[in-house]
Amino acid sequence: MNTEGLILHSEKKLYQGGPPMSQPIQSEAHLTTFEAISMIVGNSIGTGIIAVPYLATKNSMLDVVWMVLIAYCVNVILHLIIAELSYNNGGVQLVKSFEGELFHGKMKQIFSWSVFIVYGLAIMIGVSGNINGGAQIFVNWFGMPFVAAQVLYYVIAGVVVFIGMKAVGIAQKYAVIVLMGIVAVMTVGTFMHPLNSLQRAEFHWNNLLALYSMVVFATSANQAVIQVVKGLDGNAKQIRRSIFIGFGLSSVFVLIVTGTVLLGTKGALEKELAYMQLGESIGTWAMILAGVFSLFALLTTFWSNTLALRDVVHEQIGSGNRISWLIATVPCILFAVFGVNSFIVLTRIMSGVVVLVSIMLVLTYGKSRKKAGRSPICGVIGTVPFQVLMVLSTLLSAIGALIPLS
Repeated sequence: MNTEGLILHSEKKLYQGGPPMSQPIQSEAHLTTFEAISMIVGNSIGTGIIAVPYLATKNSMLDVVWMVLIAYCVNVILHLIIAELSYNNGGVQLVKSFEGELFHGKMKQIFSWSVFIVYGLAIMIGVSGNINGGAQIFVNWFGMPFVAAQVLYYVIAGVVVFIGMKAVGIAQKYAVIVLMGIVAVMTVGTFMHPLNSLQRAEFHWNNLLALYSMVVFATSANQAVIQVVKGLDGNAKQIRRSIFIGFGLSSVFVLIVTGTVLLGTKGALEKELAYMQLGESIGTWAMILAGVFSLFALLTTFWSNTLALRDVVHEQIGSGNRISWLIATVPCILFAVFGVNSFIVLTRIMSGVVVLVSIMLVLTYGKSRKKAGRSPICGVIGTVPFQVLMVLSTLLSAIGALIPLS
């Protein structure tokens, strides 16, 4: 029996316990299945995928392959859990799911606001790193001051999210098509030149853990999967299909991009935006394509993360969507300008914070699943053994994100 069939079989058994108990899901727009898949792929193939080749030089391509396979399984399980938790709570972001499932009594609002601040800061750190990555591309292209490039990227990227979720879904769909085309052309271009031999660096556990953490992060889409739940109006079958296909495509992206960078880049990988260095090794036309790829990869992640951040603020304080977006993102550009400038540093901090939040997520899901009395999305994959596996995985990822490289 395949995995989805196992979920459906378990779902039927759980439905025998009673009628649906989830809250009605309200969404500002409907997404097609392709747009939903694109939301997941776009959210994942951003800052992380660009950082994986750099960490791969500290390990080997074989390590990347089996880490990607493990990460696919982990992310499918984790995001099915995220989707069902949101589904059970009416399609809300994690902060409100935590509030609805975990917090009660007089301290409810204090706990809720505390999680709101921590979770919001985690996303803001990621968005700030994203802004710095995009700004570096503009500096390379136009030779403009870094601060001006940061502001320009923020404005250009922000217009799509400012319009709304449907605009993001459409933009993600076409951006993913563009990214697929670029990767295909760059792969052909790589094999038209002499190739490097794939080297294995001296083994260090901290480097392997760092690679694992970044691969899990590079193929994750915590924010997008909740938008998928809402955009698909809670259709469990379409949600599952989007998750399985979306993370499969993201995994293929990571493998192809990392492999071509290692095979085709001349000299040591020193740049944080490694795909652009591959373009320089192939030729002028490839350098332009690599820059466009890096820009679109960053844009797709920016769209998903700031849309999620907008929803978190909207749900917490009740402001309108556009005002919520401004409240959520202005601190991101300020932190990018006045905070840490290193793209890799910000990306690794973000991955560490996100996986720690995931531990709280798993604990919340266990309570939500029991209260709902059914599991329309996860089925057997959401049972206690898999929940424990997710906690262990997130702990390993947190360690890998925070320890220094050798």
